[in-house]
Amino acid sequence: MGGLIHVCKKRPGKDSRYFRSAVSVFAAILGLCMGAQTACAASLGMVTDNESNELRLFDADSGTIVASLAGSFGQISGDCTLSRDESTGFSSNAGRNISVFNFADAATGNDVDISSIEISNAGVDMSLSPDGSLLVSTGAGHIYEPLSIIDTDKQTEVATSTPFLDHTSAEFCDDGTLLVTTTYGNTLAKPLDNAMYDARIGSDGELRLGGNRLSSGAQPNNGSCAPGSKAGVLLDRNSGLTSFTLPGLKKADFAALQGGTAVSAVFNRSGDRLYVRTTHTIEAFTFNPFNGEMKADWVRAVSFSAEYFGIDQIAIDLDSGKIFVDGGRELLIIDPQSGEQTGSVLAGDATGVCFAQRRPHTPIREVALRTH
Repeated sequence: MGGLIHVCKKRPGKDSRYFRSAVSVFAAILGLCMGAQTACAASLGMVTDNESNELRLFDADSGTIVASLAGSFGQISGDCTLSRDESTGFSSNAGRNISVFNFADAATGNDVDISSIEISNAGVDMSLSPDGSLLVSTGAGHIYEPLSIIDTDKQTEVATSTPFLDHTSAEFCDDGTLLVTTTYGNTLAKPLDNAMYDARIGSDGELRLGGNRLSSGAQPNNGSCAPGSKAGVLLDRNSGLTSFTLPGLKKADFAALQGGTAVSAVFNRSGDRLYVRTTHTIEAFTFNPFNGEMKADWVRAVSFSAEYFGIDQIAIDLDSGKIFVDGGRELLIIDPQSGEQTGSVLAGDATGVCFAQRRPHTPIREVALRTH
């Protein structure tokens, strides 16, 4: 992060801050590309640092930090998500607000516009709808906290929904299906519900349950949907990985993981590879994205990672296939075939990590190329 200089000022009438660096975010990215004498097809990634309470942007090819930005304060620096065109980033902080980073403005200057959105829950797990119009936030499994539904264009909470007493995670599939997990369901009485449900959100922000339920019997921690929205996985806190098919949330397969709580999972671009971050390992599987069949491949022991509900502590750069995973004091770069570490990103106490689900040469990157 050498060479980055933070200057903060607050504009009257707007809860927004600006952080100026010696070079802009996009100039830094362009410089990396020019240094490699290649077209700029590298991905821009984001990682939240729970130690410094900063969001860090990095170049996926080199692992170099290109900017470090401070969002709103909260209890933790949690999840992150990035729009398809890389123009807008979001991060959570368990502080009842979502930080918004407008990178599009940086294409014509040296400033990144940072603001916040007040929400009706703690704000830990987040998921962006396939078209990028809605952002759903959950309340870290706290009871009596609704799902928060945010209009990303208006940058405001437009609706809340309480299908259950608690909501531990929410994850969009690419067909718009929303996977919601809950510990209690609709009652505090035992036995606990410990289940995943399917839902959809209308253009008005209203959430409607699909009527299907899946449970492994253990407390759910997260969920993930394979590309194509025909299958996915439910991750639980008893080392369980349960696959299912869609529509219908029908159980397909089960794997007992070796590393403790199943924290988060990510699929490759074609959906035939699955990578799971547990509290103590990264575990790879071959996966059938049509029927949910799984077969264990490699396992790699890594530093302990806390079992935050829903936070995506593993991500994949769809351009290169490389895996980026919370490694404790750094973000590890892992070869997807061998499981070997090939590099790292300095990230302090890394928590959430994310990439835009995009193809190379997004519009905002082309703006950066033209501008600089």
